[in-house]
Amino acid sequence: MEYFAVLSGKLGAEEAEAKVKERIEGFHGLLTKEAAAKLIASEMGLIEREVTKISDLVDGMDSVDLEAKIVEIGNTRSFPSGAVLRVLIVSDESGNASVNFWGDEAKKAGGMHLGDLLEIKKGYVKMGRVNIGYKTTYSIVKKAEVTPISEVKEGDSFMCMGKVESIEGMKGNAFVFSIEGVPVSVVNNPSKGDHLQVGDSVLLEGVEYNGAEILVEGNARMLLKKNRDNIFRGKLEGIEWEGDKAVLVAGGERFSAEKHVLIKFLNLKDLKEDIDLHMIVKMKLPEITGKDVLMLFKKGKEGKVAEQAELR
Repeated sequence: MEYFAVLSGKLGAEEAEAKVKERIEGFHGLLTKEAAAKLIASEMGLIEREVTKISDLVDGMDSVDLEAKIVEIGNTRSFPSGAVLRVLIVSDESGNASVNFWGDEAKKAGGMHLGDLLEIKKGYVKMGRVNIGYKTTYSIVKKAEVTPISEVKEGDSFMCMGKVESIEGMKGNAFVFSIEGVPVSVVNNPSKGDHLQVGDSVLLEGVEYNGAEILVEGNARMLLKKNRDNIFRGKLEGIEWEGDKAVLVAGGERFSAEKHVLIKFLNLKDLKEDIDLHMIVKMKLPEITGKDVLMLFKKGKEGKVAEQAELR
């Protein structure tokens, strides 16, 4: 598409030329004529918003749409002013970029996972980084999949989870424990092992398998999930119905789920009232059966009731 032609068709060639020149000057000459015309045309609603490649980011852009995979999640940093910052590194086919999450958004970003596909709308670029502003929206459009321990391959980067079966402790510069009979060496942050106990669950992100052990090093993360009586982790076996109430069947156990819990579990954001939920469940079951599920539940008179549930 020739964006300058689109802009000229709306404004006339002279006015379009003037606006493009002004925009290029505002970006210190770093934009091409077509890139400047594209930005202006998009802001005016003359063309559909397009995802920007990381390699095309330029300081000063104030309405950037990105779609990129999360490859690093930094820790939070606090400043004397009271501001809190967390920086994520994201990647697409054109390169990597840093994304700043401030304040409450920094905490939310810590709940994302390496390998998740992050969508950002109307971010702005400052000092080489994409920033999440008050006009910005973001969401995870595709979650990283959990790889079963039995299916991990040498050299791959993956996410897995499991219960701690044994703990060896420090060996050289790494903390070593095992899940499902496979040793895990925590190299990048071995002090995290001090909090581990046999029976705890761990989520390992961005880790690699070298043929003998799983390595938590570099940008990889280990998230500790202390087991509590009201938390369940296991594989989804199916979804059944008892009247109008759904029942999540996982790990040989049954958890009843209200409609709002089921809708969130299935990631159905804009479900219309006249949509048959039973039919949607039937369609989705083949793709979600066998996946890991995490549930927060309470014990009721008629059994366990899921209060929150999500696929991992």
